Amino acid sequence: MFSEGEEAACRRFCQLRWPETDGEPICPACGCVDVFDLTTTRGFKCAACHRQFSVTSGTIFASRKLAFLDLLGAICLFVNAAKGLSAVQISRDLDVQHKTAFVLMHKLREAMKAETRDARLDGEVEVYGAAFGGHVRPANLKEERVNRRRRVNRSGKRRVVVVLRQRGDRTVTRTFLREAQGVEFARERIAPDTVVSADEVA
Repeated sequence: MFSEGEEAACRRFCQLRWPETDGEPICPACGCVDVFDLTTTRGFKCAACHRQFSVTSGTIFASRKLAFLDLLGAICLFVNAAKGLSAVQISRDLDVQHKTAFVLMHKLREAMKAETRDARLDGEVEVYGAAFGGHVRPANLKEERVNRRRRVNRSGKRRVVVVLRQRGDRTVTRTFLREAQGVEFARERIAPDTVVSADEVA
């Protein structure tokens, strides 16, 4: 991908943005397909409403300063990282500042979240919750130790991630203080007459 160059990366963005016209631009304001190129800015101008726009107008990459090649590279690295990817690593890989990589990673996460924002699951759905964080280090002396499973002895930072997974399809997650709070979330996101599988937690 990096060997193809900036022009090929721009064309790839056009094909992803306007797949119905095979990458030919469509005006985001009026929907007109009669558009001509602006060679100086790699943008377009609508013949109907005379509005200037680019392939990233109205997307998470609007008003971008990074090259198309760097944006595509960041997306590829981000989605292929099995255990996640830090902004520091992306900044090294793309040779950009940490702040740039940090904002870019959050934009990509926001775009992924938007895909499942209104998703409703049906068919066969598995529900599971897991607790993370809030670890309290035990005291050295045995007589000073407390039962860390009790709520009064926890740090308050513990969170439960509830996962709804449609078999063979998409996954929806949300974070709660307690696993019981995920019941309303499941009712909201799972369609009626769906077979739900869960563990023994009531």
